[in-house]
Amino acid sequence: SAHPDPYPDDYFRSPLGIDLYLAGSFAEMRNNHFHAGLDIKTQGQSGYRVYGAADGWVSRIAVSPSGYGNALYVSHPNGYMTVYAHLKEFRDDIKEYVKDHQYKQQEFAVNIFPNRDQFKVSKGEVVALSGNSGSSGGPHLHFEIRDERTGKPVNPALWGFNITDSTPPRIYRLKAYAIGEQSFLRIRDSKTGGWRRVDAGESVFIDVTRVNGIHQFSRVSRIEASGQIAFGVQTHDYHNGSSNRLGAFEIRLAEDDRTIYQSRMETIGFNESRYINAHVDFAERRSSGRWIQRSFVLPGNKLSIYDSKEQGILTIQDGETRELGYQVTDSFQNLTNLSFTVHGISPAQPVAVAKAKEEGAFSMLHDQTFAWRALDFAVNIPEGSLYANDEFLYETEPRVDSTLFSGTHIVHKPDVPLHTSMTMEIVPRDLPVALREKAMIVSVSPKGNISWAGGSWDRGVVRTKLRSFGRYAVGIDETPPTIRPLNISSGKRMTASSQIRFKIRDNLSGIKSYTGRVNGKWILFAYDSKNSLLTHTFDDQVGSGKHILEMTVTDNKDNTTVLSLPFTR
Repeated sequence: SAHPDPYPDDYFRSPLGIDLYLAGSFAEMRNNHFHAGLDIKTQGQSGYRVYGAADGWVSRIAVSPSGYGNALYVSHPNGYMTVYAHLKEFRDDIKEYVKDHQYKQQEFAVNIFPNRDQFKVSKGEVVALSGNSGSSGGPHLHFEIRDERTGKPVNPALWGFNITDSTPPRIYRLKAYAIGEQSFLRIRDSKTGGWRRVDAGESVFIDVTRVNGIHQFSRVSRIEASGQIAFGVQTHDYHNGSSNRLGAFEIRLAEDDRTIYQSRMETIGFNESRYINAHVDFAERRSSGRWIQRSFVLPGNKLSIYDSKEQGILTIQDGETRELGYQVTDSFQNLTNLSFTVHGISPAQPVAVAKAKEEGAFSMLHDQTFAWRALDFAVNIPEGSLYANDEFLYETEPRVDSTLFSGTHIVHKPDVPLHTSMTMEIVPRDLPVALREKAMIVSVSPKGNISWAGGSWDRGVVRTKLRSFGRYAVGIDETPPTIRPLNISSGKRMTASSQIRFKIRDNLSGIKSYTGRVNGKWILFAYDSKNSLLTHTFDDQVGSGKHILEMTVTDNKDNTTVLSLPFTR
């Protein structure tokens, strides 16, 4: 063809030497983000060799107690970069280099950008061992291909890796939305013959089943509608030999042959990934855990994955018959269809009155800043934070708990997503001067449990930035973290041990920093935050003889615990 293939099949080799089975696909839906790569299974264990996917050089090395854990970034002459994450360890020369860096910085978590000639990689060379580091839910390799010019991850499945997939996606249910002010839908149950009606602003599920490989509605025999309506779909993909639920590649809703809505998971930038909360029905995800992908684009949704200018909203007139169909494809061209009909009926008598505005509600426009003040409370929501216009709801509950220094401020609804942070201020009541530096905002569950929501005292208010609506109050944290030795005790002979291990925990604001010193000299403790685990592996830093280990751990409100333990080696 005239255009060269943007993703040639033979440029990258597999990063592993075992058969590729996926635990996660590109752009699969995750909380607050689309998955940026492939999660490749490693048979439930760590330590598999990880190979450079093509010639190149190491352009970044990152070590973190959470997120990608140990991660390696390799740049290639074709303008792409491959990323290998949750690693157990790096290639020896890189490992030594990282350790030197950690000792120079006196920091476990590092982010290093070596120069181009420092660590060359040839295609098929072992660069690391696979692992379970960072926020990994079990041993696997997270593998990405990024366009280095834009920094955007690209779907690795498009590059011809040897992944066996002849299994088409499944469609589990549709969700039908009555969107316009006078719109409504009627759904007939094929078993009972009864009708269910949903009015403007409401929605209804339509379950889908598979009969002889063909997708069809399981209990709905007729859909009638008037006015503006739209749909969403719950669909998941599967691969041969794997029970893991994966994400579909392309979703198309068409009328006859005209595309009404289309999304395509070819490339998604990190700066747009949080728009997943506009792409899916966020309230449904919160209430039932289901991922319903909207087949219409909310006004504040700036994702670049949509092809159709149509935005997916249908206007249904009386007497029309609208023939609609979903086509869902995975990254390997396996296709699933679902066809259905919507019958237009006459607009009913409008429901007595448009619903009256709720008491105390104020309009929030998605493309304008919204600022609100009340007694002891203020909030500022920047433009572009909301995906659609809404009526702001606010109420307060009196202070019930002696550990809180304000009433509970109920800020809008937790099932409405926020894209950027809002700034919130609460005026504390009866907060002793001595506790000002320990004050913060806490999230208060309906049952009264509190969790940290950040923030600090500043000239009479406690202020924080938040990315979710909910129930908030002023609390304090004056409880220092706990340090629990796992294999060391005062005076212990550590000659037979290869490591020193501690569990560190904090009750509220969370761990901010930790430092381990032997005889006053900094030593490296690796931190695995998912397991609250600190580990020092003995090397030439600690010789034989008597030593004193001092462990210092500080939380985000600067409460500090120090533990001193003499030991011999």
